[in-house]
Amino acid sequence: MTDQQRIKMATRNLFFFTGGEFIGTIGAHVYMFGISFFVLTLTGSATSFAMTLLFSMVPRIILSPIAGHIADRFPRKKILLFCHGIMTLIMLCVFFYTLSFGLSLPVIYITSALIATFSTFAGISLTAGIANFIDGDRIQRAISLTQSSTSLASILGPVLGGVMYGFFTIEVFLFTQVIAYSVTLFCEANIDFSLYKGKDNDVTPDPEKKETMWESLKAGAVYVKQDKILFPIMMVALWLNFFFMASIVGLPFIIIEVLGASSRQLGMIEGMIGVGTLIFSLIVATRKQSTRPIRQIRIGMILSGLIFAGIALPLLFSFGSTGFVVFYMCLNFLMGGIMIVINTPLMVLLQKTTPENYRGRVFGLLEMVASGISPLGLVLFGFLYDVISPQWIILTCAALLISVTLISMHPSRVSDGDVPVDEKSEVKQPKLAQA
Repeated sequence: MTDQQRIKMATRNLFFFTGGEFIGTIGAHVYMFGISFFVLTLTGSATSFAMTLLFSMVPRIILSPIAGHIADRFPRKKILLFCHGIMTLIMLCVFFYTLSFGLSLPVIYITSALIATFSTFAGISLTAGIANFIDGDRIQRAISLTQSSTSLASILGPVLGGVMYGFFTIEVFLFTQVIAYSVTLFCEANIDFSLYKGKDNDVTPDPEKKETMWESLKAGAVYVKQDKILFPIMMVALWLNFFFMASIVGLPFIIIEVLGASSRQLGMIEGMIGVGTLIFSLIVATRKQSTRPIRQIRIGMILSGLIFAGIALPLLFSFGSTGFVVFYMCLNFLMGGIMIVINTPLMVLLQKTTPENYRGRVFGLLEMVASGISPLGLVLFGFLYDVISPQWIILTCAALLISVTLISMHPSRVSDGDVPVDEKSEVKQPKLAQA
C-alpha cells in the first residue's frame, strides 16, 4: 500500500471513528437522562439515583487496569467489537424484558454495572489503538474532533432526552440506546486497526514467554513509574481530578444555596463547559501539533488553577443578581476550553511515546487514577462544604493545584527535552525488581 493510499484509508478511519464516538455518546446521554428521571420518578430518592451512578463508576475503577492488560494481550479490534456487541445485546434484552414485565431498580442496577464493565474494556481498547489506524500527523486532529463530537453530543443529548421524556415511555429510551450501540458497532467494524501495523494489533505475547496477569499489570506499573514523562503527568492528573471534585460539588451549591440563583440559571452556567470544550476542540483540530507539549500542559494546569480560584470571587465581592451568572458562564466556558488545551497534547503524547505493547496498560492505569479519585473527592468535599465557607475551600484547592503543578512538572523534573524526537524509536523495557 502506498503512502497516499494509507492517508486515504486513515481519513476513512477518522470518519468512522468520530462518527461512532458521536452516535455512541449522544445515545448514552439520552439514555442516562431518561434513566435518571425514571429512577427519581419511581422512587423519589436521591440515594437510589446515586446508586445508579455508583454501579456505573465502580466497575470502571476496578477493571481499568485489567482492561489495559487485555488490550495489550489480544487484538484490540476483536475486543472492541465483542464488547459493543454484548452491550447491544444487553440493552436489547432489557428492552424486551421491560416490554413484558416493566423496568425495576434491580434491573437498572445490574444493567448499569454490566454496561460499565464492557464499556471499560471497549473504551481502553479503542483509545490504545488510535495510533494504529490514524497517521501520526493527524492524531491530534483525531483526538480534537472526537472531543468536539462528544462535547456536541453532551449538549444535544440532555436536550433530546428532555424532549423525549415528555412524549415517550422508558422503552423508547432503551431502544434508542440499542440503535446507538448498533451504529457505533457498525462504525468500529469499518475501522482498519492494522493500517499502521504489520499485523492487527501485534500485541499477542510470545507463546514461549508465559506472563501472568499480575506480572503484566506489575510490568505496566513499573514502566509508568520509571518513565520520566508519564509518572509526573499521571500524578498531576490524579490531583487535578481530585481538586476539581471541589468544583463539581461546590459550584451548584454556591450558585443555588449561597447566591440564590434558579435551576435555569444553573443549567445555563453548567452548559457553558460543553460549549467551551466544543469550540476549543474545533480550534485545536485546525492547528498544527504542538512542538512543546509538556510546556503546554504545564501552562494549562496553572491556568486551570487560576480559573478555579475565580469561582470564589462572587463570594468575596458583589457582582449583582445577574453579574455573577454572566461571570460564571464565562468562567465555565474558559474551563471547558482549558481542559482541551491540557488533554489534547497529553493524549497525543501518550499515543506517540508509549510503546505498543504497553499502551493498553498505560491507558488503563490512567483511567483508574482519573476515575478512582473522584468518589473520594465527592464524599470529602460534600462534607467540607457543610462545615467550611465555600470560598476558602475553593481558594485552598486552587492554591494546592497550582503548587502541585509547579513542583511535579517543574522543568528540572520533566521538560520537552525528555520527549523522544522519534516516537518510533525503540523504547527501553522497564527493569523489574527481582523477588
